[in-house]
Amino acid sequence: MGRILGMLKLFRHDILVMLLSLKSRQTPRKVKGMMLLAILYLVSPIDLIPDAIPVAGVLDDAVIVPTAIAALMHFLPAQVRYECEGQADYILNHAKLAAALVSLFLFLWAGLIVWGIYKLVS
Repeated sequence: MGRILGMLKLFRHDILVMLLSLKSRQTPRKVKGMMLLAILYLVSPIDLIPDAIPVAGVLDDAVIVPTAIAALMHFLPAQVRYECEGQADYILNHAKLAAALVSLFLFLWAGLIVWGIYKLVS
């Protein structure tokens, strides 16, 4: 259980770093565009695997978006990444509401995956 919570905490940090890097002028436009495309892909009804397929449709979003965020983290300039990580650490340590909202988003996402698996099995 601690391993799963550790992964959620790491992913929450990466999401926050990427969102903070969107407002930086030093972030390349290509990285900003790809991040926005990843967010649009997450909320778009058009997917590689349709969401109507219970598990595969949700699993598609659960794999592509985190992979895109992890890849985009490597394309951030070192200075921007360092600054945004510092801001993300400050926010996660001092703004409990922001941490709670990001955690809620991740738990709802995980719940949607569990619901899809349940619907597939039953």
